[in-house]
Amino acid sequence: MINIVVVSHSAQLARGVEELALQMMRGDGCKLALAAGVDDAEHPIGTDAIKVMEAIESVAEGAGIVVLMDLGSALLSAETAIDLLDPALAAKVRLCSAPLVEGTLAAVVAANAGAGLEQVLAEAQGALQAKQAQLGEGTAPVVKKVELPLTQGKSVSWTVQNPHGLHARPAARLAEALAPFDAELVLEKQGQCANPRSLNQLALLQVRHGDTIRLIADGAQANQALTAFSALAEQHFGETVSEQSLPSLHGIPVAESVTSGPVWQAYSFCPAITERQIGADDVLNEQQRLREALQQTLSDLNRLAERTGSLIGKPQAAIFGAHSMLLDDPDLQQAAYTRIARQQCSAEQAWQQEMEAIAEEYRALDDEYMRARELDVRDMLRRTLSHLQQQPLPLITLTTPSILVMDELMPSDVVMLDRRLVLGICLSGGNALSHSAILAKAMGIPMVIGMHDCMSKTRNGQKAMLDAARGVLQLSH
Repeated sequence: MINIVVVSHSAQLARGVEELALQMMRGDGCKLALAAGVDDAEHPIGTDAIKVMEAIESVAEGAGIVVLMDLGSALLSAETAIDLLDPALAAKVRLCSAPLVEGTLAAVVAANAGAGLEQVLAEAQGALQAKQAQLGEGTAPVVKKVELPLTQGKSVSWTVQNPHGLHARPAARLAEALAPFDAELVLEKQGQCANPRSLNQLALLQVRHGDTIRLIADGAQANQALTAFSALAEQHFGETVSEQSLPSLHGIPVAESVTSGPVWQAYSFCPAITERQIGADDVLNEQQRLREALQQTLSDLNRLAERTGSLIGKPQAAIFGAHSMLLDDPDLQQAAYTRIARQQCSAEQAWQQEMEAIAEEYRALDDEYMRARELDVRDMLRRTLSHLQQQPLPLITLTTPSILVMDELMPSDVVMLDRRLVLGICLSGGNALSHSAILAKAMGIPMVIGMHDCMSKTRNGQKAMLDAARGVLQLSH
Protein backbone atom coordinates (compact mmCIF):
# COMPACT_ATOMS: atom_id res chain seq x y z
CA MET A 1 0.00 0.00 0.00
CA ILE A 2 1.26 3.46 -0.95
CA ASN A 3 -0.14 6.24 1.25
CA ILE A 4 -0.44 9.96 0.52
CA VAL A 5 0.26 13.03 2.68
CA VAL A 6 -0.96 16.49 1.63
CA VAL A 7 0.96 19.49 3.01
CA SER A 8 -0.72 22.86 2.57
CA HIS A 9 -0.55 26.34 4.04
CA SER A 10 -4.36 26.34 4.25
CA ALA A 11 -6.38 23.81 6.23
CA GLN A 12 -9.44 24.72 4.16
CA LEU A 13 -7.58 24.08 0.91
CA ALA A 14 -6.31 20.73 2.18
CA ARG A 15 -9.80 19.65 3.20
CA GLY A 16 -11.04 20.57 -0.27
CA VAL A 17 -8.33 18.43 -1.86
CA GLU A 18 -9.23 15.60 0.51
CA GLU A 19 -12.92 15.89 -0.43
CA LEU A 20 -12.04 15.61 -4.12
CA ALA A 21 -9.68 12.72 -3.50
CA LEU A 22 -12.22 10.75 -1.47
CA GLN A 23 -14.60 10.88 -4.41
CA MET A 24 -11.92 9.15 -6.47
CA MET A 25 -11.34 6.39 -3.91
CA ARG A 26 -13.64 3.40 -4.15
CA GLY A 27 -11.74 1.04 -1.88
CA ASP A 28 -9.22 1.05 0.94
CA GLY A 29 -6.10 0.68 -1.19
CA CYS A 30 -4.44 3.75 0.31
CA LYS A 31 -4.75 6.25 3.12
CA LEU A 32 -4.68 10.03 2.85
CA ALA A 33 -3.40 12.27 5.67
CA LEU A 34 -3.39 16.07 5.92
CA ALA A 35 -0.87 18.45 7.45
CA ALA A 36 -2.24 21.92 6.86
CA GLY A 37 -2.20 25.36 8.47
CA VAL A 38 -0.81 26.34 11.84
CA ASP A 39 -2.43 26.53 15.27
CA ASP A 40 -2.73 30.31 15.36
CA ALA A 41 -6.27 31.66 15.26
CA GLU A 42 -5.18 35.11 14.02
CA HIS A 43 -2.64 33.85 11.46
CA PRO A 44 -3.71 30.31 10.48
CA ILE A 45 -1.91 30.25 7.12
CA GLY A 46 1.39 28.37 7.23
CA THR A 47 2.96 24.97 7.63
CA ASP A 48 4.28 23.14 10.66
CA ALA A 49 7.03 20.52 10.41
CA ILE A 50 5.69 18.70 13.48
CA LYS A 51 2.25 18.40 11.87
CA VAL A 52 3.87 17.02 8.74
CA MET A 53 5.85 14.51 10.79
CA GLU A 54 2.72 13.37 12.64
CA ALA A 55 0.78 13.03 9.38
CA ILE A 56 3.51 10.83 7.91
CA GLU A 57 3.61 8.72 11.08
CA SER A 58 -0.17 8.25 10.90
CA VAL A 59 0.20 6.41 7.58
CA ALA A 60 3.51 4.73 8.42
CA GLU A 61 2.22 1.22 7.72
CA GLY A 62 2.36 1.85 3.98
CA ALA A 63 5.11 0.36 1.81
CA GLY A 64 5.80 3.90 0.64
CA ILE A 65 4.57 7.41 1.38
CA VAL A 66 4.21 10.20 -1.20
CA VAL A 67 4.15 13.76 0.14
CA LEU A 68 2.65 16.54 -2.02
CA MET A 69 3.01 20.24 -1.15
CA ASP A 70 1.45 23.51 -2.26
CA LEU A 71 4.19 26.18 -1.90
CA GLY A 72 7.94 26.40 -1.44
CA SER A 73 7.96 26.78 2.32
CA ALA A 74 5.79 23.68 2.57
CA LEU A 75 8.71 21.84 1.01
CA LEU A 76 10.99 23.15 3.76
CA SER A 77 8.56 21.93 6.43
CA ALA A 78 8.36 18.54 4.74
CA GLU A 79 12.15 18.24 4.55
CA THR A 80 12.42 19.17 8.22
CA ALA A 81 9.76 16.61 9.11
CA ILE A 82 11.71 13.87 7.33
CA ASP A 83 14.81 14.77 9.34
CA LEU A 84 12.76 14.29 12.53
CA LEU A 85 11.45 10.85 11.52
CA ASP A 86 12.87 7.50 12.47
CA PRO A 87 15.38 6.68 9.68
CA ALA A 88 13.55 3.49 8.71
CA LEU A 89 10.33 5.43 8.18
CA ALA A 90 12.08 8.36 6.51
CA ALA A 91 13.50 5.97 3.93
CA LYS A 92 9.96 5.16 2.75
CA VAL A 93 9.01 8.82 2.16
CA ARG A 94 9.23 10.55 -1.24
CA LEU A 95 8.57 14.25 -1.73
CA CYS A 96 6.73 14.99 -4.97
CA SER A 97 6.81 18.28 -6.91
CA ALA A 98 3.52 17.60 -8.68
CA PRO A 99 0.74 20.26 -8.51
CA LEU A 100 -1.17 19.78 -5.29
CA VAL A 101 -4.73 19.21 -6.56
CA GLU A 102 -4.12 17.36 -9.84
CA GLY A 103 -1.15 15.47 -8.42
CA THR A 104 -3.02 14.29 -5.34
CA LEU A 105 -5.98 13.04 -7.35
CA ALA A 106 -3.75 11.14 -9.79
CA ALA A 107 -1.65 9.70 -6.97
CA VAL A 108 -4.68 8.59 -4.97
CA VAL A 109 -6.25 6.80 -7.94
CA ALA A 110 -2.99 5.00 -8.74
CA ALA A 111 -2.27 4.09 -5.11
CA ASN A 112 -5.82 2.95 -4.45
CA ALA A 113 -5.58 0.63 -7.45
CA GLY A 114 -2.47 -1.01 -5.99
CA ALA A 115 0.28 0.75 -7.97
CA GLY A 116 3.84 0.77 -6.64
CA LEU A 117 5.71 3.81 -5.37
CA GLU A 118 7.39 4.73 -8.66
CA GLN A 119 4.15 4.39 -10.61
CA VAL A 120 2.27 6.55 -8.10
CA LEU A 121 4.98 9.22 -8.36
CA ALA A 122 4.87 9.07 -12.15
CA GLU A 123 1.10 9.48 -12.19
CA ALA A 124 1.31 12.48 -9.88
CA GLN A 125 4.08 14.09 -11.95
CA GLY A 126 2.10 13.67 -15.17
CA ALA A 127 -1.10 15.11 -13.79
CA LEU A 128 -0.89 18.41 -15.70
CA GLN A 129 -0.48 16.81 -19.11
CA ALA A 130 -4.18 16.63 -19.97
CA LYS A 131 -4.74 20.29 -19.06
CA GLN A 132 -1.71 21.36 -21.10
CA ALA A 133 -2.85 19.33 -24.08
CA GLN A 134 -6.37 20.77 -23.92
CA LEU A 135 -5.00 24.33 -23.79
CA GLY A 136 -2.69 23.62 -26.71
CA GLU A 137 0.47 24.64 -24.91
CA GLY A 138 3.54 24.05 -27.02
CA THR A 139 5.33 22.17 -24.26
CA ALA A 140 2.43 19.83 -23.60
CA PRO A 141 3.35 16.20 -24.27
CA VAL A 142 1.30 14.18 -26.71
CA VAL A 143 -0.48 11.03 -25.62
CA LYS A 144 2.16 8.49 -24.80
CA LYS A 145 2.13 5.83 -27.46
CA VAL A 146 0.57 2.62 -26.24
CA GLU A 147 0.88 -0.47 -28.40
CA LEU A 148 -2.15 -2.60 -29.14
CA PRO A 149 -2.17 -6.09 -27.64
CA LEU A 150 -1.42 -9.11 -29.74
CA THR A 151 -3.69 -9.74 -32.71
CA GLN A 152 -5.55 -12.45 -30.82
CA GLY A 153 -6.66 -9.91 -28.24
CA LYS A 154 -10.42 -9.55 -27.68
CA SER A 155 -12.30 -6.27 -27.50
CA VAL A 156 -15.60 -4.67 -26.53
CA SER A 157 -16.91 -1.23 -27.53
CA TRP A 158 -19.13 1.35 -25.82
CA THR A 159 -20.59 4.70 -26.87
CA VAL A 160 -20.18 7.07 -23.95
CA GLN A 161 -23.46 8.61 -22.79
CA ASN A 162 -22.11 10.60 -19.84
CA PRO A 163 -22.92 14.29 -20.47
CA HIS A 164 -19.33 15.34 -19.67
CA GLY A 165 -17.62 12.27 -21.07
CA LEU A 166 -14.97 10.43 -19.05
CA HIS A 167 -13.92 13.27 -16.76
CA ALA A 168 -12.00 12.69 -13.55
CA ARG A 169 -14.52 10.76 -11.45
CA PRO A 170 -15.75 8.22 -14.06
CA ALA A 171 -12.19 7.85 -15.33
CA ALA A 172 -11.07 7.03 -11.79
CA ARG A 173 -13.83 4.41 -11.54
CA LEU A 174 -12.63 2.82 -14.79
CA ALA A 175 -8.97 2.81 -13.77
CA GLU A 176 -9.82 1.21 -10.44
CA ALA A 177 -12.15 -1.39 -11.96
CA LEU A 178 -9.50 -2.62 -14.40
CA ALA A 179 -6.53 -2.52 -12.00
CA PRO A 180 -6.82 -6.08 -10.56
CA PHE A 181 -6.81 -8.07 -13.80
CA ASP A 182 -3.84 -10.03 -15.13
CA ALA A 183 -4.20 -8.81 -18.70
CA GLU A 184 -2.68 -6.41 -21.20
CA LEU A 185 -5.24 -3.64 -21.66
CA VAL A 186 -5.53 -0.75 -24.12
CA LEU A 187 -8.37 1.76 -24.47
CA GLU A 188 -8.77 3.03 -28.03
CA LYS A 189 -10.66 6.06 -29.37
CA GLN A 190 -10.47 6.95 -33.06
CA GLY A 191 -7.05 5.38 -33.42
CA GLN A 192 -5.60 6.94 -30.25
CA CYS A 193 -4.62 4.47 -27.55
CA ALA A 194 -4.12 4.87 -23.81
CA ASN A 195 -3.48 2.77 -20.74
CA PRO A 196 -6.95 2.53 -19.07
CA ARG A 197 -5.37 1.95 -15.66
CA SER A 198 -3.83 5.45 -15.72
CA LEU A 199 -5.98 8.45 -14.79
CA ASN A 200 -3.57 10.72 -16.68
CA GLN A 201 -3.72 8.69 -19.88
CA LEU A 202 -7.50 8.51 -19.73
CA ALA A 203 -7.60 12.29 -19.37
CA LEU A 204 -5.25 12.72 -22.33
CA LEU A 205 -7.57 10.60 -24.46
CA GLN A 206 -10.24 13.32 -23.94
CA VAL A 207 -13.28 11.06 -24.24
CA ARG A 208 -16.39 13.17 -24.84
CA HIS A 209 -20.12 12.50 -24.82
CA GLY A 210 -20.98 10.41 -27.86
CA ASP A 211 -17.43 9.08 -28.41
CA THR A 212 -17.09 5.35 -29.01
CA ILE A 213 -14.31 3.73 -27.03
CA ARG A 214 -12.99 0.21 -27.36
CA LEU A 215 -11.25 -1.81 -24.67
CA ILE A 216 -8.82 -4.32 -26.10
CA ALA A 217 -7.59 -7.07 -23.81
CA ASP A 218 -5.18 -9.96 -24.05
CA GLY A 219 -3.89 -12.30 -21.35
CA ALA A 220 -5.00 -14.72 -18.67
CA GLN A 221 -7.84 -12.55 -17.35
CA ALA A 222 -8.80 -10.74 -20.53
CA ASN A 223 -12.39 -11.99 -20.44
CA GLN A 224 -12.85 -10.89 -16.83
CA ALA A 225 -11.49 -7.43 -17.66
CA LEU A 226 -13.85 -7.04 -20.61
CA THR A 227 -16.79 -8.18 -18.48
CA ALA A 228 -15.91 -5.68 -15.75
CA PHE A 229 -15.60 -2.91 -18.34
CA SER A 230 -18.99 -3.71 -19.86
CA ALA A 231 -20.68 -3.82 -16.45
CA LEU A 232 -19.22 -0.45 -15.47
CA ALA A 233 -20.05 1.09 -18.85
CA GLU A 234 -23.68 0.01 -18.49
CA GLN A 235 -23.67 1.87 -15.17
CA HIS A 236 -22.28 4.91 -17.02
CA PHE A 237 -19.04 4.63 -15.06
CA GLY A 238 -20.81 5.48 -11.81
CA GLU A 239 -22.61 8.62 -12.98
CA THR A 240 -26.27 9.48 -13.31
CA VAL A 241 -27.49 9.64 -16.90
CA SER A 242 -31.01 10.98 -17.19
CA GLU A 243 -33.61 8.41 -18.18
CA GLN A 244 -37.05 9.89 -17.74
CA SER A 245 -38.83 6.53 -17.76
CA LEU A 246 -37.03 5.22 -14.68
CA PRO A 247 -38.67 5.59 -11.24
CA SER A 248 -36.74 7.29 -8.47
CA LEU A 249 -36.89 7.55 -4.68
CA HIS A 250 -35.85 10.60 -2.68
CA GLY A 251 -34.21 11.08 0.71
CA ILE A 252 -31.75 13.28 2.63
CA PRO A 253 -28.09 13.10 1.51
CA VAL A 254 -25.37 12.40 4.07
CA ALA A 255 -22.27 11.84 1.92
CA GLU A 256 -22.24 13.24 -1.62
CA SER A 257 -21.31 10.93 -4.48
CA VAL A 258 -22.79 9.06 -7.41
CA THR A 259 -22.69 5.28 -7.62
CA SER A 260 -24.61 2.50 -9.30
CA GLY A 261 -25.12 -1.24 -8.93
CA PRO A 262 -27.66 -3.84 -7.82
CA VAL A 263 -29.83 -3.41 -4.73
CA TRP A 264 -29.05 -5.52 -1.66
CA GLN A 265 -31.83 -5.43 0.94
CA ALA A 266 -31.22 -6.19 4.59
CA TYR A 267 -33.18 -5.61 7.80
CA SER A 268 -31.80 -4.37 11.10
CA PHE A 269 -31.80 -7.02 13.80
CA CYS A 270 -32.55 -6.87 17.50
CA PRO A 271 -33.14 -9.98 19.65
CA ALA A 272 -36.75 -10.32 20.74
CA ILE A 273 -37.44 -10.85 24.42
CA THR A 274 -40.48 -12.13 26.26
CA GLU A 275 -41.67 -11.14 29.71
CA ARG A 276 -40.60 -13.69 32.28
CA GLN A 277 -41.13 -13.62 36.01
CA ILE A 278 -38.44 -15.19 38.19
CA GLY A 279 -38.45 -16.45 41.73
CA ALA A 280 -36.50 -14.92 44.61
CA ASP A 281 -33.99 -17.76 44.33
CA ASP A 282 -33.23 -16.79 40.72
CA VAL A 283 -32.34 -13.12 41.35
CA LEU A 284 -28.63 -13.68 41.90
CA ASN A 285 -28.42 -15.89 38.85
CA GLU A 286 -30.09 -13.26 36.63
CA GLN A 287 -27.83 -10.54 38.00
CA GLN A 288 -24.80 -12.69 37.23
CA ARG A 289 -26.09 -13.38 33.70
CA LEU A 290 -26.35 -9.64 33.10
CA ARG A 291 -22.92 -9.01 34.61
CA GLU A 292 -21.33 -11.53 32.24
CA ALA A 293 -23.23 -10.19 29.21
CA LEU A 294 -22.08 -6.64 29.99
CA GLN A 295 -18.45 -7.79 30.14
CA GLN A 296 -18.86 -9.53 26.79
CA THR A 297 -20.38 -6.38 25.33
CA LEU A 298 -17.48 -4.28 26.63
CA SER A 299 -15.09 -6.71 24.95
CA ASP A 300 -17.05 -6.28 21.71
CA LEU A 301 -16.77 -2.50 21.98
CA ASN A 302 -13.01 -2.70 22.52
CA ARG A 303 -12.66 -4.81 19.38
CA LEU A 304 -14.87 -2.42 17.44
CA ALA A 305 -12.73 0.52 18.59
CA GLU A 306 -9.56 -1.26 17.48
CA ARG A 307 -11.03 -2.08 14.08
CA THR A 308 -12.31 1.47 13.62
CA GLY A 309 -8.98 2.99 14.61
CA SER A 310 -7.16 0.76 12.15
CA LEU A 311 -9.54 1.18 9.21
CA ILE A 312 -10.72 4.77 9.66
CA GLY A 313 -8.93 6.70 12.40
CA LYS A 314 -8.62 7.40 16.11
CA PRO A 315 -11.33 10.13 16.23
CA GLN A 316 -13.88 7.67 14.89
CA ALA A 317 -12.64 4.89 17.19
CA ALA A 318 -13.48 7.20 20.11
CA ILE A 319 -17.16 6.64 19.31
CA PHE A 320 -16.94 3.11 20.70
CA GLY A 321 -14.78 4.31 23.56
CA ALA A 322 -17.67 6.56 24.57
CA HIS A 323 -20.04 3.59 24.30
CA SER A 324 -17.83 1.66 26.70
CA MET A 325 -17.85 4.51 29.21
CA LEU A 326 -21.65 4.64 29.21
CA LEU A 327 -21.98 0.87 29.47
CA ASP A 328 -19.41 0.62 32.26
CA ASP A 329 -21.24 3.14 34.45
CA PRO A 330 -21.61 1.51 37.92
CA ASP A 331 -24.82 3.47 38.63
CA LEU A 332 -26.43 2.20 35.43
CA GLN A 333 -25.46 -1.38 36.12
CA GLN A 334 -26.59 -1.18 39.74
CA ALA A 335 -29.96 0.23 38.62
CA ALA A 336 -30.47 -2.82 36.42
CA TYR A 337 -29.44 -5.23 39.18
CA THR A 338 -31.86 -3.50 41.57
CA ARG A 339 -34.65 -3.69 39.00
CA ILE A 340 -34.13 -7.46 38.69
CA ALA A 341 -34.46 -7.87 42.45
CA ARG A 342 -37.44 -5.55 42.95
CA GLN A 343 -39.49 -6.61 39.92
CA GLN A 344 -38.27 -10.20 39.94
CA CYS A 345 -37.87 -9.98 36.18
CA SER A 346 -35.31 -11.41 33.79
CA ALA A 347 -31.98 -9.79 33.07
CA GLU A 348 -33.20 -9.06 29.53
CA GLN A 349 -36.27 -7.17 30.75
CA ALA A 350 -34.38 -5.17 33.37
CA TRP A 351 -31.62 -4.13 30.97
CA GLN A 352 -34.06 -3.24 28.21
CA GLN A 353 -36.08 -1.02 30.54
CA GLU A 354 -32.99 0.80 31.79
CA MET A 355 -31.51 1.39 28.31
CA GLU A 356 -34.80 2.40 26.72
CA ALA A 357 -35.25 4.97 29.47
CA ILE A 358 -31.85 6.45 28.59
CA ALA A 359 -32.67 6.40 24.86
CA GLU A 360 -35.90 8.28 25.59
CA GLU A 361 -33.97 10.89 27.56
CA TYR A 362 -31.74 11.48 24.53
CA ARG A 363 -34.74 11.74 22.21
CA ALA A 364 -36.24 14.43 24.46
CA LEU A 365 -33.17 16.70 24.30
CA ASP A 366 -33.27 20.03 22.43
CA ASP A 367 -29.84 19.56 20.87
CA GLU A 368 -30.24 17.72 17.55
CA TYR A 369 -26.74 16.19 17.70
CA MET A 370 -27.38 14.77 21.18
CA ARG A 371 -30.80 13.45 20.15
CA ALA A 372 -29.07 11.32 17.53
CA ARG A 373 -27.14 9.51 20.28
CA GLU A 374 -30.24 7.45 21.13
CA LEU A 375 -29.22 5.12 18.29
CA ASP A 376 -25.95 4.38 20.13
CA VAL A 377 -27.93 3.37 23.22
CA ARG A 378 -30.12 1.01 21.22
CA ASP A 379 -27.03 -0.43 19.52
CA MET A 380 -25.52 -1.30 22.91
CA LEU A 381 -28.87 -2.66 24.14
CA ARG A 382 -29.24 -5.14 21.29
CA ARG A 383 -25.62 -6.27 21.64
CA THR A 384 -26.05 -7.03 25.35
CA LEU A 385 -29.36 -8.80 24.66
CA SER A 386 -27.62 -10.96 22.05
CA HIS A 387 -25.10 -12.10 24.66
CA LEU A 388 -27.83 -12.73 27.23
CA GLN A 389 -29.66 -14.93 24.76
CA GLN A 390 -26.48 -16.42 23.30
CA GLN A 391 -27.70 -15.31 19.89
CA PRO A 392 -24.86 -13.70 17.88
CA LEU A 393 -25.75 -10.57 15.94
CA PRO A 394 -25.77 -11.41 12.22
CA LEU A 395 -23.25 -9.58 10.04
CA ILE A 396 -24.49 -7.69 7.00
CA THR A 397 -22.67 -9.72 4.37
CA LEU A 398 -22.79 -8.69 0.72
CA THR A 399 -21.43 -11.10 -1.87
CA THR A 400 -21.24 -8.65 -4.79
CA PRO A 401 -20.71 -4.86 -4.97
CA SER A 402 -24.20 -3.50 -4.24
CA ILE A 403 -26.22 -0.57 -2.91
CA LEU A 404 -27.28 -1.54 0.62
CA VAL A 405 -30.95 -0.74 1.31
CA MET A 406 -32.13 -1.01 4.93
CA ASP A 407 -34.66 0.27 7.41
CA GLU A 408 -31.99 1.28 9.94
CA LEU A 409 -28.26 0.79 10.39
CA MET A 410 -26.44 0.69 13.74
CA PRO A 411 -22.96 2.25 14.22
CA SER A 412 -21.39 -1.11 15.06
CA ASP A 413 -22.83 -2.55 11.82
CA VAL A 414 -21.30 0.23 9.72
CA VAL A 415 -17.69 -0.48 10.74
CA MET A 416 -18.15 -4.18 10.02
CA LEU A 417 -19.20 -3.56 6.41
CA ASP A 418 -16.85 -4.60 3.62
CA ARG A 419 -16.14 -1.21 2.02
CA ARG A 420 -15.22 -2.90 -1.26
CA LEU A 421 -18.72 -4.32 -1.63
CA VAL A 422 -20.88 -1.47 -0.31
CA LEU A 423 -21.35 0.99 -3.18
CA GLY A 424 -23.79 3.12 -1.19
CA ILE A 425 -26.38 3.03 1.61
CA CYS A 426 -30.09 3.97 1.54
CA LEU A 427 -32.08 4.00 4.79
CA SER A 428 -35.81 4.40 5.23
CA GLY A 429 -35.05 5.95 8.63
CA GLY A 430 -31.81 7.28 10.04
CA ASN A 431 -30.37 10.59 11.20
CA ALA A 432 -27.71 12.62 9.38
CA LEU A 433 -26.02 13.36 12.73
CA SER A 434 -25.99 9.77 13.97
CA HIS A 435 -22.72 7.94 14.45
CA SER A 436 -23.85 5.55 11.72
CA ALA A 437 -23.90 8.44 9.26
CA ILE A 438 -20.64 9.89 10.60
CA LEU A 439 -18.84 6.55 10.26
CA ALA A 440 -20.22 5.90 6.76
CA LYS A 441 -19.05 9.31 5.63
CA ALA A 442 -15.59 8.74 7.12
CA MET A 443 -15.43 5.44 5.21
CA GLY A 444 -16.33 7.24 1.99
CA ILE A 445 -19.62 5.39 1.55
CA PRO A 446 -22.35 7.45 -0.18
CA MET A 447 -25.40 7.50 2.08
CA VAL A 448 -28.99 8.77 1.96
CA ILE A 449 -31.38 8.68 4.92
CA GLY A 450 -35.12 9.23 5.26
CA MET A 451 -35.89 7.44 1.97
CA HIS A 452 -39.19 6.21 3.34
CA ASP A 453 -40.22 3.86 0.51
CA CYS A 454 -36.82 2.31 -0.17
CA MET A 455 -37.64 -1.07 1.39
CA SER A 456 -41.07 -1.54 -0.17
CA LYS A 457 -40.24 -0.18 -3.62
CA THR A 458 -36.94 -1.96 -4.27
CA ARG A 459 -36.06 -5.60 -4.70
CA ASN A 460 -32.86 -7.59 -4.38
CA GLY A 461 -30.76 -7.53 -7.53
CA GLN A 462 -32.64 -4.59 -9.06
CA LYS A 463 -30.24 -2.26 -10.85
CA ALA A 464 -30.13 1.22 -9.36
CA MET A 465 -28.13 4.43 -9.42
CA LEU A 466 -27.64 6.39 -6.20
CA ASP A 467 -27.02 10.12 -6.52
CA ALA A 468 -26.25 10.88 -2.90
CA ALA A 469 -25.61 14.55 -3.63
CA ARG A 470 -29.31 14.97 -4.54
CA GLY A 471 -30.65 12.22 -2.27
CA VAL A 472 -32.05 10.26 -5.22
CA LEU A 473 -32.13 6.51 -5.90
CA GLN A 474 -32.91 5.88 -9.57
CA LEU A 475 -34.33 2.41 -10.21
CA SER A 476 -34.38 0.24 -13.31
CA HIS A 477 -37.53 -1.63 -14.29
